[in-house]
Amino acid sequence: MSGESVLLQELEKLELNDLKKTAALWNIPKLPFKEKNKNVKFLFDSFLDEFYLKGVLEKLTVLQVNIYTSILKNKNVLTLGEISRKVNIPPINVEMELNLLRKYQLVYQRKNRERLTNNLDKYHAFDELAALVSLDQNLKGDKYKVSVEKLLDRKKLTDISNEWKKAVKAPAKIDSIRKFITHATSDEAYEAAIVSLSELERDTVVRIYLSGGAADADDIRSFIVMSRGKYETIIPALVEKGMIADVCFVEEKFVRIFALPEELLKYIQNNPILPSVKKGTRQRQEKLATNELDFFLNTKKLLSYISRKGLVLAKSGKVKQADHKRTEQELLNPDISIFPEKSQIYQMELILPILKLLNLADIKGENIILRGDLDGFLSKDIFEIMKLVIHEVNEARMKRVNPPEVFQPTEMPFYDKMILDKCVNLIIKSKRIHLSVIFSNIIREHLIFSPGFRTKNFQTDLADLRKEIMSAIFYLHLFGLLEVEYPNRFLTLSKLGEYFFQTGELAGVTEKGGITINPDFSVIAFPEKVSIYGIHLLKAFTELKDYDRVYTFVLTKEAYQLGILLGYKTNEFVDFLKASSKAELAQNLLFLLEDWGGNLPVVEVAEDCVLVRTKDQNVMELLLGQIKGKKIVLDEIGPTAVLVDKTRVQDVITVAEKLNLIINLTR
Repeated sequence: MSGESVLLQELEKLELNDLKKTAALWNIPKLPFKEKNKNVKFLFDSFLDEFYLKGVLEKLTVLQVNIYTSILKNKNVLTLGEISRKVNIPPINVEMELNLLRKYQLVYQRKNRERLTNNLDKYHAFDELAALVSLDQNLKGDKYKVSVEKLLDRKKLTDISNEWKKAVKAPAKIDSIRKFITHATSDEAYEAAIVSLSELERDTVVRIYLSGGAADADDIRSFIVMSRGKYETIIPALVEKGMIADVCFVEEKFVRIFALPEELLKYIQNNPILPSVKKGTRQRQEKLATNELDFFLNTKKLLSYISRKGLVLAKSGKVKQADHKRTEQELLNPDISIFPEKSQIYQMELILPILKLLNLADIKGENIILRGDLDGFLSKDIFEIMKLVIHEVNEARMKRVNPPEVFQPTEMPFYDKMILDKCVNLIIKSKRIHLSVIFSNIIREHLIFSPGFRTKNFQTDLADLRKEIMSAIFYLHLFGLLEVEYPNRFLTLSKLGEYFFQTGELAGVTEKGGITINPDFSVIAFPEKVSIYGIHLLKAFTELKDYDRVYTFVLTKEAYQLGILLGYKTNEFVDFLKASSKAELAQNLLFLLEDWGGNLPVVEVAEDCVLVRTKDQNVMELLLGQIKGKKIVLDEIGPTAVLVDKTRVQDVITVAEKLNLIINLTR
């Protein structure tokens, strides 16, 4: 046999230690035999296994690939001089690269002894290996569009592995390749095949699926090794069962990817494979989570907090950690742990950037200050505030501004509107969709099949796109537009989401008996009987104590008065209580609410205003006649004194001069 195969002849020339080194270069487990001739045969067979051959091709540099493919394209033989001219590199440098290819056992040398120069030495590719090496390019992403039909093209029924037949439970009566393809791509066959996988095999399929149905071999190798599995066992097993295709093509280097057949991708889209849970990991209790209008109420609450208590920046320019914790205690607690790694974000870090977008907050010295028409904003309908906030966040990426760090959503950047729209379209189309399906679809469509996509940028581009999708889903959930089923994270549009994206109607009426008011002023609310806005009113005027299928609130003086400060009308809340409580409201409760909401002990402290006084009331009336109604006067505090906007002082002086009044400016 050695007389027929040059590859065998070359292997037989090597000593046992050299055979071991060659096996290591090919990532082949240690040689199984003590006898050299048996190991030579073992290596020869391994070299003809495409799994190991592709592993070697992956290792080649761009220059080595250029040299090797040049030889393959020229009937497997070129002289040193010819190679040098093709790659435009001096022969001595080319010879160094060829020596490495010889160590890999990809080429062999035949010296020309008739000439002194080495330029006529011939370098041959081993015929057995050359026949297995594909020189295809990945034009228009064709290599990512793998199907079972393509995998079995021009193959016979006998070429299909027993493992594949067994995994899909192929009936013995199947007598043609066409019938096997029809059976193997059915939902029942894929369900059986997935059940037949080991835990790590299934997780590997999920890993590839999350990358858009195609994953870089290096990434999958690292994943399997980190999961304490054997790469050389897992991948061949999945290939044998038809679950993945081991694809290799030339893109400067030899690129190797593992791709899921398109039929399997479609199956997983409708039947998501959930990744296994590591032993000892605490599973979240099953529940349906939606944040409703909580984030927009918290935006109001943070405005109120800054107005009442202020926010002082540390020397670093960031909000002090103590203020992070204090504000968090005053805000409602939305369920933002759809991504566990992001569950520790403080809401202030999300709300402050939005207040800056709305021109309601800024920095003055070491303080965060409020600006603009705060009362006008607080008095807006909550649904109007919702639309305003979402609009501003949609436009945020288009604005070329560089605000101070405290106004940048660094922990969870604002999303790209186009990615958000893709997420929403997928959710609307499927009605109920698993998070992994969104990732896979958008990565496949937006990244892998995008014009100009290069595999060498795959990992970087993939990481960036995953962050974009994460941000979009995070904010959709934060804004109350999504319902999330925990712990498996299936997503659907919430009632609020249907209202916002599909112009659906929100049930505005709460059923009689939707709430129960107890003698201790605790309020029980049943979500299925109370409108979204009704629950929102309760959260604005009362203290939320607990939520476990039903809400438990407590009416307190502080919470009720805060609701008034947030811009809500007391009569609207009282009317809601009357309409939704089965029993009549107790008189003592009505008297108490009237007392609490009567005259609030508000002390207003203004910094951004200037006092204008006159000694004569007539002079003040003359001046006011010219400046009133021009957004100059903030308040009239007496017949001879008014407060004016500090930025409009010069306007007051100009008007006073025209009226021939004497100005006394104190700075």
